Amino acid sequence: MLSRFMITTAFATFLTFGASAAENVEAVVAKVNGKEVKLKEVRQLEKALPPQVLNSAKDKVKLFTTLRDQLIDIKLITEEAEKAGLDKDPEVQKAIEQAIQQVRVQAYLSKSLKNFVTDSAVKARYDKLVADMPKDEMEVKARHILVKDESAAKKIIEDLKKGADFLKIAREQSIDKASAQEGGDVGYFRKGDMVKEFADASFALVPGKITETPVKTQFGWHVIKVDDKRKVKAPKFEEVQEQLKAAVLEESMLKLVTSLRDKAKIERFNEEGKPEIGDGEKKEEAPAKK
Repeated sequence: MLSRFMITTAFATFLTFGASAAENVEAVVAKVNGKEVKLKEVRQLEKALPPQVLNSAKDKVKLFTTLRDQLIDIKLITEEAEKAGLDKDPEVQKAIEQAIQQVRVQAYLSKSLKNFVTDSAVKARYDKLVADMPKDEMEVKARHILVKDESAAKKIIEDLKKGADFLKIAREQSIDKASAQEGGDVGYFRKGDMVKEFADASFALVPGKITETPVKTQFGWHVIKVDDKRKVKAPKFEEVQEQLKAAVLEESMLKLVTSLRDKAKIERFNEEGKPEIGDGEKKEEAPAKK
């Protein structure tokens, strides 16, 4: 099985290698004691950032200057490290070799997988996702008020029947702080998304109604109100595009690595350096029967 690190790294570098042809990536954006910092270094650093950081960076000029200045600092520190002779340190050399190997892996994966992780492949994965969705699966939009004991929940139900405001009580009394400030709103969910007792009670309600009796779960006692019930809608392509792209990449990586393993002679040893049982040379295929 592919490690999560390999998949995440490959996905990041798949997006990193190959900058836009619309700009001059060889442009010099800084000089540090005569050594150049080029735009392509800034772009590679930028594309390695997590998507949420990139999406939240509204001021692109500020992002550029921040990353450029980071590279300047890196150049300065690298110079001082070289002056101190740290590049000759065996541990540093080992770390450098590991980093070089990682870059080689990233470059190979980027080159090998770019023809597989295409817009059409991602769209095909989305079409399959939509086609495989259950046609009549329902989801409900609910609110709840969570309290520690049954008597408190019963009192809330009595107050609600007398006309009390559900949202106000949720904000003031619910111990589920994540939903309390939203008036107890837990959004839309399918039956399998919640613990059984909560889901069963929610799906049994008609929209606009509350539970007649408190619902007990491992979290405490719930008073539930359902706002809406509808058939599950397929997510929009834009909402799942990045997840689907990662899935296509993972599948392509698995095929690639499996192919490489099939061609290789791999021997595994335990911590004592002894061959693992059942491991050894690649098995030869049995001759075809006449």
